[in-house]
Amino acid sequence: KTKGKKIPVAIVFMAIFFFLAPISLASENSFVNIVNPVRGKDFWGLKNQEPLTAVKEQLKLIQENNFKATWLLRPDAIFDSQIVNYFKSFPPNQELGIFLEVTPSWTQRAQVGYHQGVLWHDAQSVFLSGYTFEERKKLIEIAFENFKNVFGHYPKSVGAWHLDAKSLEYMQRKYGVNSALICADQ
Repeated sequence: KTKGKKIPVAIVFMAIFFFLAPISLASENSFVNIVNPVRGKDFWGLKNQEPLTAVKEQLKLIQENNFKATWLLRPDAIFDSQIVNYFKSFPPNQELGIFLEVTPSWTQRAQVGYHQGVLWHDAQSVFLSGYTFEERKKLIEIAFENFKNVFGHYPKSVGAWHLDAKSLEYMQRKYGVNSALICADQ
């Protein structure tokens, strides 16, 4: 006889819990930031596409809606004069940063051996953490110095599929990075 009474009591308890629970609203300090990774031509030859095609459409939508966005340029994009010239004319309310996805041209400029995997996106190839800390420092330094030479300042934002704490601390300390995006699964 007591088994049948437990179910209605549990349902009443759950109903009270859900109806009387405080409503959670977003705080005044909440925000959404649109972040667009921008790749250079490394690996694009496989798809026979131009890197700026998608970027131009993204910027059009962002401007139509009067949004601000962060554009994270992969180092091979920063090495490309066509891409750089496009971003140099960007509206001032659009932030530029670095997308830390390792590519062959980036490792070549940093004088670091590229860790070729079976696929271009294998972790030991594309993640900074696939390289020794000394290699990571060289990669970071060439990316940040090239960014500064092109845009006149160090970026405040970075992003990657994966960022290790030691590299992030190095970028914060040496270059003043104050924002990092990790996109674990695109």
